[in-house]
Amino acid sequence: MIKEINLKNLKIKYDLQYKKVKNINLRIKPDGTIHVSANKLVPQNIIDEFIISKTDFIINALNKYANKNPQKQYFTEDEIKNIILALCEKVYPYFEKQGIKYPQIKFRKMASRWGSCHPTKCILTFNTNLMYAPIECVEYVVLHEFTHFLQPNHSAKFYEELADVCPDWKECRQKLKYINIR
Repeated sequence: MIKEINLKNLKIKYDLQYKKVKNINLRIKPDGTIHVSANKLVPQNIIDEFIISKTDFIINALNKYANKNPQKQYFTEDEIKNIILALCEKVYPYFEKQGIKYPQIKFRKMASRWGSCHPTKCILTFNTNLMYAPIECVEYVVLHEFTHFLQPNHSAKFYEELADVCPDWKECRQKLKYINIR
């Protein structure tokens, strides 16, 4: 049966099988599926505690397999540039009402970030590797960078502002963690 548990703000699904075993067993397959087997006499809270105790192992294994599996490409580089430009146009009216001038939009490959904002120079730069991200994640990155014009840091106020325009930002950020951009 498929179960769900939260590990470090990440919703993890796993397949729980009850078997005649003495210990709780955990296996992570190369396709990223998680399998747990336990004796039917073991209560669910004990199984959950066991899985939580293996959080670092699970996340490391999922990252390892995600980096070895071929990356799914959603868009070409030209398409992602056009999509980002269109998203910038779409979200700008909200920020314009708050006195934000339309920024200069740039693109480049980046090794460790999806985008950057230079509020004083009024420049947004987006990673062309967003072509490997689903559209909802691309929209999140655009909104994230625009929000830096309102809050130029990652304070609690920044995340409040971001939540106003992108309520599912946490899920999108989590998805982006599993995309290898190096």
